[in-house]
Amino acid sequence: MSYIRSVLSFVAICALLATPAILVARDQVITIPQGTVISVRMIDSISSDRNRAGERFRASIANPIHIGNRTIVPRGANAWVRLVDASSASRVKGRSRLVLQLENIEVGNHRYPVASSAVEFRGKSETKKTGKSAGIGALAGGGLGALFGGGKGAAIGAGLGAGAGVATNAAHKGEQVFVGSESLVRFRLAAPLRIG
Repeated sequence: MSYIRSVLSFVAICALLATPAILVARDQVITIPQGTVISVRMIDSISSDRNRAGERFRASIANPIHIGNRTIVPRGANAWVRLVDASSASRVKGRSRLVLQLENIEVGNHRYPVASSAVEFRGKSETKKTGKSAGIGALAGGGLGALFGGGKGAAIGAGLGAGAGVATNAAHKGEQVFVGSESLVRFRLAAPLRIG
């Protein structure tokens, strides 16, 4: 009988010692190192002429994140992207741009804040197009000035031509930047991400 009691006591002690280990394993914090690339697929679309800095957009994790042979963040996990900066090209000059950062990731029922690098998307510069059009206008205007007798007329013609070049460009709105739904965006962790 005493043998059975000692065996049961031994089993009970082992069970008590094992329980904290199981809890520690469940509550263990896993660190995803700085520099890890996290790919997300956008759910919402973002446009430089429609959206403003500070807005948040839905996305999902495109590729699972592994540490060793363990999946820490599964594919399809919810993610949120923040628009850090947005500018829309004017009709005459400038360049449209969007600057995005990964703001947080949801794993299980927990949402974790993320410090990521900024990803920038840029449109074509309107300034170069304006300069080119204005240059063509100035040449045409200079030709008109020469027809008007050169000298002072050439200067007036050049001014009119340059104005015409800018006006031609102003008729076309600057190229906007658009990040559509299903677009793949890659962020790099600027600081370690702790999950758990």
